[in-house]
Amino acid sequence: MKKSIPIIAVSVIVFLIVAYFVFNYTVKKVTERITKEQIGKITGEETSRITESEIDRITQEMIKQKTEEITNQILGGRSAGKLKEVECNKTQTKRQFDSSQYYAGPLIDAHLHMPFTFQAPAELYKQADWPAPILEIEVAAGDIICGFDKEKINSAFGFYVVPNLLKGSALQPIKQVDFEYSGRIIPFLMPAHISGLDLKPSEAEEILNSNKGLFKGYGEIAFYKGSFKGISPDDPSMLEIYKIAEEHDLVVMIHPDYGQQAAIENILKLNPNVKFLFHGHEIESSLMSILDKYPNAYYTIDTSLFGIQGEHTVATLYGVEDKEELISELTGSFNEVLETNLVIWKPRIEKHPGRFLWGTDRAFDWHFDQDTGALLEEISRSFIGQLSPEIQEKFAYKNAEKLLEER
Repeated sequence: MKKSIPIIAVSVIVFLIVAYFVFNYTVKKVTERITKEQIGKITGEETSRITESEIDRITQEMIKQKTEEITNQILGGRSAGKLKEVECNKTQTKRQFDSSQYYAGPLIDAHLHMPFTFQAPAELYKQADWPAPILEIEVAAGDIICGFDKEKINSAFGFYVVPNLLKGSALQPIKQVDFEYSGRIIPFLMPAHISGLDLKPSEAEEILNSNKGLFKGYGEIAFYKGSFKGISPDDPSMLEIYKIAEEHDLVVMIHPDYGQQAAIENILKLNPNVKFLFHGHEIESSLMSILDKYPNAYYTIDTSLFGIQGEHTVATLYGVEDKEELISELTGSFNEVLETNLVIWKPRIEKHPGRFLWGTDRAFDWHFDQDTGALLEEISRSFIGQLSPEIQEKFAYKNAEKLLEER
């Protein structure tokens, strides 16, 4: 449920936007004082070769650089910095429950929110209700990879938030992680879900063009929260994003809001060459109808595996305050949660065995804790182990691999 936006958050956002335009104007005026005569002092005989368009290009580059510098100062000063060296104990955690049918093979987490690669005031991100940790400060990339190794997770679709005013500094740690842990975190470019900080289609395209091959997907786009609340998935601005995704062979990951089935069907029809990956309980009632009709629709089953919706609820990753509460609830209701979700999801997966993917929906700092990860792994493998043998590997990792291969 979306929370009311605190006044201080609105003030910070307004300040950011105003500061950006004021600074942009000021730097441009100062920079435009560069004349051919001044450049000539540096370049000598090359003065005549420098055109007005070249001066304008230099001006714009300086504006861009200085704008990001001041924005970094406003948002907290710096990005994540160098990746930490992490010692990893890969010893498997002992299982707590006796599930006779237990999947022991590889996994790919098709829904994982990476920590922020920049610092931002907590109040600012209350608009999106997103208290994410900071990469290398609160959660290290090495610890995430260590958790993968312990849980036998080959890789994950990692959603990286990139604010429009931090396109440079926010991207650098993403490239570092991709270099240091090649193939382990599959980068998705995610909008900020904050008014004034979301990427415009042209800005998203600029990032993709400047970082060819880095991103494999776009999203999560959460239409139920923050600045995307009230926007339809088939809004013209969104249709422009999907076209860009098609041009760059990106999977588009969407969390629809209630009442958006018609819009979802519309984007699937209008973009038959784009692979759309959905999740979220808001679309569950119409999910099978959508999968029946549209071969470019896929779905991740993630946080719903770790709880029970409905009258007798067991909270999922987002319904508790910390890992202790989650572990208490989930261990106390392990078999009930497992059996309830098998009744709901097993027949759906078996009807469309190539269209469902496993995931976790981890995002908060304690979601990456190894005790949390061990429990999520155990209930996931217990669930997968009770699917039909020919389907288990598809759901666990092969459908995710195929989705990326078919982009």
